Order: sequence, then structure tokens, then C-alpha cells
Amino acid sequence: MGQTMAAVLSNLIQAFVFLSGLFYLLLSLRGFAPAPRPARAARQRRFALLVPAHNEEGVIGLAVESLRRLDYPAGLFDIFVITDHCTDGTAAAAAAAGAKVLDHAGPGVKAGKGRALKWATALILPGGYDALCYFDADSLAHPGFLSVMNDHLEAGAEAAQGRQLAKNSGVWLARILASGHIVSNRFAQLPRQALGLSATLHGKGMCFSAAVAAKFPWDETCLTEDLEMQMRLIRHGVRIAWAEDAVVYDEEPETLNQYLCRTIRWTRGSLDTARRHLPGLFARALRRADLKALEGGIYCAQTYRFAAVLAGAALVWATRDSFNIILWLYASLPGAEHAMKLLALLPLLLYPAVALLLERAPLSLLLAYFLQPALGVLRLPVFVAGVLRGTDFWGRTEHTSRVAIADLVD
Repeated sequence: MGQTMAAVLSNLIQAFVFLSGLFYLLLSLRGFAPAPRPARAARQRRFALLVPAHNEEGVIGLAVESLRRLDYPAGLFDIFVITDHCTDGTAAAAAAAGAKVLDHAGPGVKAGKGRALKWATALILPGGYDALCYFDADSLAHPGFLSVMNDHLEAGAEAAQGRQLAKNSGVWLARILASGHIVSNRFAQLPRQALGLSATLHGKGMCFSAAVAAKFPWDETCLTEDLEMQMRLIRHGVRIAWAEDAVVYDEEPETLNQYLCRTIRWTRGSLDTARRHLPGLFARALRRADLKALEGGIYCAQTYRFAAVLAGAALVWATRDSFNIILWLYASLPGAEHAMKLLALLPLLLYPAVALLLERAPLSLLLAYFLQPALGVLRLPVFVAGVLRGTDFWGRTEHTSRVAIADLVD
């Protein structure tokens, strides 16, 4: 009986890993054609731009400068920097750059990005803004960002995510991560937008209508408040549009310590989000035949993918004398050997090269992408650390890149 149950579990895990991978491979095919873009809107909405910051004195001025340079009527947007228990000169630097400073501190006020965002959003909403945009202290916005977001809102979007690119690529680690953004934009975000699915949120370059921002306050405890918000919106039927031409530049880690701190926090937050929202996502998908919720559930479940692969491999070995669906397909289907090799090569080699060439990425990023397996050896310790960490672990990443928007945009 135990052997039979182990064999059943082994085949279920194999089916999950194989079918979810095949699903995203097929989805990515839509990335070879451009996604539709909204028409230029005649009406211009009023925006509040929120930038949470904790001890970001070195970069906050550059972030505010990029927002002040947005190609949008100055009277139709305000910049708010939320200083969250800062002990340095972040508030002074933000004010000097031209932002309105909201101090999230004081007796009984707990620190945390989610808490700061929830508090500031509630404070700002009565100001009569049509929409709220969120950025990080280390991010920069392309001058056309607000105009594009305005077009998407006028076209009916209630929530939107801008296209994320890296602002720094001076070292190999940053280049590897920068190349990953380009591939993800082309073969994940673009297909979702074109096929009517929901884009993924990335913490910066996000835009919500005032109605959505009021109805869905930020979670105070999740370490990946953007992912938690993404799944909560999808569960409640709010589609997140991908605004391809609303570009936001993010700082990538340049040291292994920075990368590990960020990735462990993301892993912990992703596990917490999956625990909260996976049942609800699949329930909505079944009850309402909601493809957005189905894709959201599959995406959310990917946080267990590494653990599933390890468990599946162990069960395959333990039940090697029992029926094995992948081995059966490999042995039974005509041309299965070549098909399996092709399915492995497409996402690992051919697709990345095509995406980077289509996006006219420099040769250094093309070469860097194929160094990603070097980061793969860290997946097991990162996953274990994410499981063991509590939800109070923040793992703040030190931001050191001093890139200005003028260095990226002519």
C-alpha cells in the first residue's frame, strides 16, 4: 500500500512539473508578436506617486529627480516619499529633491514596507487623486511613464504594471539578473497582456486606480507585498494590465550577499503568499471558469516547484519498479527522445537568445544570461532559508548604485 501511494504521488508531482512547464512554454509563443497598445487618451488623470524608503539617503534624490522629470503636466501629479523609521538623512534628501515627505514613525508605529504603504495610501486617497503609482527608493521612471499609465487607465485598466528593466549592469551578477528581466518581459509579461491574463507585480512601476487602492489595502505582514497584492487582486477579479511602454528601472544586486538577502526574503514571502491564496485562486478558476485565476494559481504554485522537483526525484528512485509517467512517455511516444531534448533546449537556450536579440540587448547581457546556472546552485540553500525564516525577516538590500535617469534616457 505504501509503495502504491508513493508511486501515485510521484506521478502527480511529475505531471505538475511537466504540465506547468509546458503551459508556460506554450504561453510564451505569443511573445513573438507585439501586444496591442492602448490609444493615446485625450483626458489626463491626476496621480499620486508614492515612494517608501528606509534609510535610502544615497539614492532617494535620484528616484525623486526621475519622477520630477516625467513628461506629464506638473499640476497633475504629486510625489510622496514615505520615510519608514529612517535614522539617516533620507527625509531631508527627499524634500530637497522636491518630494512631499510623510514620516511613518513614532510611538507604537511598527516599521515595515507594507505597513508604511497601507498608512500612506489611506492618508493620500482623500486628496482627490484618480490613481496611485508606487515606486521603490532605488528605482527610476522613464519620462513617458505617467502618460502611458494614463492611456491604460482610460482604456479601462484598473491596475497596471510597467515594464521593468535594470538600471545597473556593471558587474556580472547584475548583468545576469538584467538579462532575465528582458526575457521575462518578452516571453511572460507580453503574452499575458496579449491574451488577457494578469501581469505580475514587481513592487515598483505599479499603478492602481483610486477605487482599487481604497478597496485593497496593502498587507502589513507579507514580505512580498507586491506578490500578495497581485494574487489578491486576481482572486477578486481585478486584471493587472502590463504597460509595456511605461518603463521603470530597478537596481540589481551587485554582490552575492545582496542577492541572497533579497532572494531569501522573496522565497519566504512567496511561500506565505501561496499558503494564503492558492486555494482561493483555483476555487475561483473552477467556479467561474476564470483563466486569469487559473494562470495566477499556476504561477503562485511555482514557489513549490524546486521542492516538488526534489521530492519527485526521490520518489522516482524509491518507486523505480512501479509505473512512471515520464519514463513511460519517453519510451512509448514516437520521437519522444528528440521532443524531450527540444523541450529542454527551447526555454534554456533558444528562447533567451531570441528575446535578447529582439530587444537589441548588448552582447554582454546575451552572454550573461547563460551564466544563470551558476546561480542555480544556490536554490537549495535559499529555499531552505526561506522555509526557516519567519515573516518578520526583512533582509534589507543595501542600495549603492548612483545611476540617474539622465544616464539611461537621452
